[in-house]
Amino acid sequence: MPFSVHIDSGRMWGGGQAQSLGLALALAERGERVHFLAQSGGALAERLAATGLSWEAIPLRGLAGALRSAQLRARFRQLGPDIVHLHDSAARVPAMWAAGRLGGEFIGGRPRVVATRRTDFPIAKPKRARSYKFLCDRVICVSEAARQRLLEAGAPASLLCVIPDFVDCQLFDPAAVTMERKEHPTVVSVGRLTSEKGHIVLLRAMARVMVDVPGARLVICGEGDQEGVLKKESETLGIARAVSFVGFTADVRPVLAAADVFAMPSLSEGLGVAALEAMAMAKPVVASSVGGLRESVADGVTGLLAPPGDHLALAAAVTALLEKPELAQTLGQAGRERVLAQFDRGPIIDRVLAVYRDVLAED
Repeated sequence: MPFSVHIDSGRMWGGGQAQSLGLALALAERGERVHFLAQSGGALAERLAATGLSWEAIPLRGLAGALRSAQLRARFRQLGPDIVHLHDSAARVPAMWAAGRLGGEFIGGRPRVVATRRTDFPIAKPKRARSYKFLCDRVICVSEAARQRLLEAGAPASLLCVIPDFVDCQLFDPAAVTMERKEHPTVVSVGRLTSEKGHIVLLRAMARVMVDVPGARLVICGEGDQEGVLKKESETLGIARAVSFVGFTADVRPVLAAADVFAMPSLSEGLGVAALEAMAMAKPVVASSVGGLRESVADGVTGLLAPPGDHLALAAAVTALLEKPELAQTLGQAGRERVLAQFDRGPIIDRVLAVYRDVLAED
């Protein structure tokens, strides 16, 4: 069984950190040997401390991370991993040097390097994409949209594979969550409050939704640098009384259980795990037709897609589902079936392990 070291340099807690930690925990549950390196002082380190995983926190980002490359290289030699799995790009170069991809031979046998790409942002400097050829043995893209971005920038196709992020469908199970009685039709959105998540589009859409469904309410879970802007916009639109900003929510299942519609208005999205979690909870999804969301949400089957940034189209989709609860229920049930078939935790972990075995078998 391969021994894997996982590296995630994220400072804040987000979907990527939930996935990297979730993968490490799942591997450990299967008896795989796992070690985790996290950014010192970050939210991920706090959560690792509450697990039984082998882990440590060190500076991984920026100049501080670069200055620790030699220490990281020595640590890899001590640990002797078969696989180094990079879960974000911030620490890529120092980690690659430490793993022996840069700066000479790695004493005792070089570990194989796997990286995960979770965004579909355009790559401004194509040489970064081409550098994967020299820095990694395999790149896992969480969607075909993410893979296409790398291909467009010149990354070799032979290096890339598509394995989506996963949802724990036993955890996200509507039968396992007690739903509190609600008084109003409820739209829920979960995600970091950053500009690319498109919450301002959702607020403008809700102003229109409330014309047709006057009692509708919006619940936004998440925190980020756009919170003040969004609260001000809700006041400007005259809908502040109908919008609840509940901040970071450690367990979103009760919130999802109370939703009539889940909305994800992203302007850019690698996959959209929050939408998948809502689908696992049998909730219909209204989302932007962008990036990996087009792969997560089957338009007209598990939810409705609207052009990114188009608040009127988003409003029409939300209104249609609020006014047609039978349709909403049908889409929600189809969504759970889709997540169970394509995104459930166990089969996704199997596919990641298969990548580990493949790269270890290569010459």
